[in-house]
Amino acid sequence: MKIKLDKSLYIASPWPAAYIEDANILVMSDLHLGIEGYLEDEGIFLPRGVSRSTAEIVFRAIEDYRPEMVVFNGDLKHSFGLLKSSEWRELTEFFRRLKEEYNLLVHVVRGNHDNYLSVILDKFGFKMVDRYDVGDITIIHGHKEESIDKFNEIIVIGHEHPSIVIRDEAGGKYRFKCFLWGDIGGKKILVLPPVSEISSGTSFNNYELVEPLSPLLKDVDLGGFKPYAIVPGQIVRELPTLEILKDLL
Repeated sequence: MKIKLDKSLYIASPWPAAYIEDANILVMSDLHLGIEGYLEDEGIFLPRGVSRSTAEIVFRAIEDYRPEMVVFNGDLKHSFGLLKSSEWRELTEFFRRLKEEYNLLVHVVRGNHDNYLSVILDKFGFKMVDRYDVGDITIIHGHKEESIDKFNEIIVIGHEHPSIVIRDEAGGKYRFKCFLWGDIGGKKILVLPPVSEISSGTSFNNYELVEPLSPLLKDVDLGGFKPYAIVPGQIVRELPTLEILKDLL
């Protein structure tokens, strides 16, 4: 069941995605497809199927919400350089399914990892853009230092890979990816969790000590931001603000 945040903007529970109801758009960020091959070149070996599991989260969210368009908000692929043959095959199959099985419009908002991706996008008639605006919402990856004055009333970003750590009564600690929802310079901002299965990201429990990855969140009082912890495919749970959580955990 989707969770309303503001006007037409929802968390697409139980998935790591936002849903813009008026436009029937699903927004997801930070898939980092092809990460296994990239890390293997660095001497780090992951279980096979990480990218496949990530892609399946996307397809299951699409089947639940049946959008007309999907906007991937940056870092759809992981490597910074030219596409390797394995990445080419993986991304081609991913986009083929989006086009042929789901008949979707697709826009990719450029992130810092998305170099050379437009070559494949062009084959399927999909678009690469620097930002995507719909109604009073601006979708932007969030990796660049920019003035929020040129954005709409509601900003949706990725890049940050936010997470929250929760302690149980026995003292055990559990980390969950999360959405962050708050105010920034008189506007609203939604920080998306990564879709990538292995990207746990930055813990925001001690938010006053955190150095955010996104320049848009630097020098911002994050205490009033509300996290929504997620177990993809199972549940999204609203939590108290970061300021309150700091004293509870």
